[in-house]
Amino acid sequence: MHASPRDRMGDHMSRILVVNAQPGAGATAVAAGLGRLIALEGRAVRFVRLAGDARAESDARAFASFEIADASGAPVAEGDVPADDHAVTIIEASAGADGASLAQELGAKLVVVTTDGTLTQDGATVIANHQRYAGPHAIAEDRLLAAPTVAQLIEASGATVLSRSEAGDAAICEHLVVGAISHDAADAYFGRFPRRAVVSRVEKVDLALAAMLTRSECLILTGGHEPSPYLLDRAASTRETTLLLAPEGTVETMRDIEGTFGKSAFSHEAKLERMSMLLAAALEPSALAALAG
Repeated sequence: MHASPRDRMGDHMSRILVVNAQPGAGATAVAAGLGRLIALEGRAVRFVRLAGDARAESDARAFASFEIADASGAPVAEGDVPADDHAVTIIEASAGADGASLAQELGAKLVVVTTDGTLTQDGATVIANHQRYAGPHAIAEDRLLAAPTVAQLIEASGATVLSRSEAGDAAICEHLVVGAISHDAADAYFGRFPRRAVVSRVEKVDLALAAMLTRSECLILTGGHEPSPYLLDRAASTRETTLLLAPEGTVETMRDIEGTFGKSAFSHEAKLERMSMLLAAALEPSALAALAG
């Protein structure tokens, strides 16, 4: 008689398999958020990304970037999931996996991440992501989770990097703000938007300086002309804002970068913290304990 997967892994092993019900439903974000919540309870956590799809390598690297858990940084085959008698192993399945069958094979509890708020599945914890409203087992759309990185804005706009901040290309930009068209002073206007990228004409030096003085993550100068030396000196001396020069005008640049929202890979500590907070609100403590137990 053959031993079951759980018998082979030991009595203290806990595995959680996270699968997408639809492409892009958010399995990586949910897996990472669950890991952080479990780690905050004092449990050891391991992340594993299964091989088999185009996102496997980037997701595995993202898991390895988080300090709250162990991760190899590379995807693994189903048969190579490491055994561990003390850690909670959170496994993200590859796209198209049969979650129920794979969970049984791995001896794991199944979490299904879906964009369909009506979906249910026997024997699984179903989490509805990208919902209009938050609620039990439902996570609402969130601006921070959808926010692009500076690197994505550089790529989308075709901009030249004039100066990088200390945070660099990994900084996230929760808001895209066009140079102030308001009765407010520029610094007050910009200050209303946390984690922002400001887009402004290169000749509007006063607005650009205000954007940097209020510590914008990114300032995209438009129009393609040589910027003022004052802007270059300020950016280089403080290293608080990444300064970019886009080849097109403001309208065209905004058009180019607005589509970056919602397409950013889940690989930032601020996003991890936010997702874990949203999951904590969506899941009863008993549901989380049952997954980790």
